[in-house]
Amino acid sequence: MSHASAPWSRPSPPVQDPPRTRSLFYHRLAHADPRHRWWMPLVEGLILLAVLLLLTIVFLLVMVFAAPERIDGDLLAMNQLDPVVFFILFGSVVLMLPSALLARLVLGPRPLGLIFSVTGRIRWKWLLTCFVAAVAIYALINAIAVGLELAAGGRPVSLQPAPGFWWLMASLIFVVPLQCAAEEVVFRGYLAQTIGRWLKHPAWAILLPVPLFVLGHAYDIWGQLSVGIMAVAMGIITWRTGGLEAAIALHAVNNMTVSIMAMVGLTDMNDTSGAPTDLIAVTLINGGYVALVFWLVRRNRSVAVTRTIVLPPLPQPARLPELGHRPSRLAEDASGLVAYVLDPATQRYLVLPPQYGPYSVRDGQGRYVGLLDTRTAHGAHTGDDVAPAVPGDTSSESTSRPNGSDPHGTATPPSPGATPPPAAPGERDVAPTYTGRHDG
Repeated sequence: MSHASAPWSRPSPPVQDPPRTRSLFYHRLAHADPRHRWWMPLVEGLILLAVLLLLTIVFLLVMVFAAPERIDGDLLAMNQLDPVVFFILFGSVVLMLPSALLARLVLGPRPLGLIFSVTGRIRWKWLLTCFVAAVAIYALINAIAVGLELAAGGRPVSLQPAPGFWWLMASLIFVVPLQCAAEEVVFRGYLAQTIGRWLKHPAWAILLPVPLFVLGHAYDIWGQLSVGIMAVAMGIITWRTGGLEAAIALHAVNNMTVSIMAMVGLTDMNDTSGAPTDLIAVTLINGGYVALVFWLVRRNRSVAVTRTIVLPPLPQPARLPELGHRPSRLAEDASGLVAYVLDPATQRYLVLPPQYGPYSVRDGQGRYVGLLDTRTAHGAHTGDDVAPAVPGDTSSESTSRPNGSDPHGTATPPSPGATPPPAAPGERDVAPTYTGRHDG
């Protein structure tokens, strides 16, 4: 075994395969956590609803005791420009954010920040960029609309700040962005990633949450169609940009624009009706914003749109036990029919499973040595026709239990320079043949 010319005396180091990787879009990020299971999003949703219900009850009780004279009956039927009502309407939606984060913290996937983006965190610089882009689109489209109205003979409308204007502005700055972020975390975050956990194509994750988002807004058919167009646009940019930042920016600018216009008398915030012409403006605004975001993503290569994960390595083939351990390893096999085959490329030994065979064994020069049949069912042979491998054989080394061998079934290798026994008549025609590498 220590002869300098023996190929097994100096085994080459094992070949290290490069790590296997996989790229995941935002809606498929649940697969980034190997401990995550298919049923976990369902339990996560139940936890989210339970926590949201509890927080909502506590929040409303606090507001009722804090301002009992301002809350009477249905909030949606009250004046939504009342600072207290405005704060309750938007603040109650904000409670969805801690509810979703707590549910995600309990069941995963990990890390928690995967609900925000493929990087596992909020990308503040990208969020600010998208916010500026949304402001530019809204300003441009609304300026064009006002210009067309004035050109058609319309008169400028005088601005009339609503009562409690500065309290409304405080809620607008601190509460409305959180309300928009909360809705995006639930509808474009939790729901999209839940659907993406089970369905691969992004269209499912984009479109299926839309009806739930639309039903959460008490508008007529035209208003709900406008909300649906916006929901589809936010779903598309979430998938394309790998995170919620672009959708949060669009949502926040939309709600803040509508609120500011209502606060200065340009629109009625309590009006839930719409018109078919509203769809034109909504389509132009959302279509223009989606196109602008796509352009920004192509130019800004630092914005990650997928997350690359390292997959676990494939199972390695079994290696030949040390000489001292071979008898015990052979004894563990109930059939006693164990074959060790050397892979010359990696110098690793493969264990041939007993249920396959027969194997034709050849030496290093490709000459037929013998037949190894490891099958034990249906009266198959039990390896009695095996010829021992010769020194210099880099393609196979086999051990079995031929007649006259020791009780453990180990075959004694011949001395250096020995030649293999001649093949029996007809043995060359036995199939399948083993000519070198067998991957088990």
